[in-house]
Amino acid sequence: MSTNLFDLSGKVALVTGASRGIGESVAKLLATQGAHVIVSSRKAEDCDSVVKQIVADGGSAETIACNIGNMQHIEQAFSEISDRHGKLDILVNNAAANPYFGHILDTDLGAFNKTVEV
Repeated sequence: MSTNLFDLSGKVALVTGASRGIGESVAKLLATQGAHVIVSSRKAEDCDSVVKQIVADGGSAETIACNIGNMQHIEQAFSEISDRHGKLDILVNNAAANPYFGHILDTDLGAFNKTVEV
């Protein structure tokens, strides 16, 4: 059975929250389909580990650290992407607010707003 779902050769993909979990899996999958993947999360060293795995498996990836709760970080990340690649074809908004605030019905308005803003 073929694992080539679609051809993403020449595409640039940004995956937020990609240092572990679902984001990491999505980043790796996009790379196997030919995309150049920008692995993004708050801590560059966590992203670097994922990038090394992608490259070791024959993919193309890089790290751009970004706290998506900070507009200056977002603007800087997109500026770097534009300078390096001139485009962004795929955006996977996977990052989430931390810490876990508990059951949604028990969450106070401030915590809820923080979650939605991200």
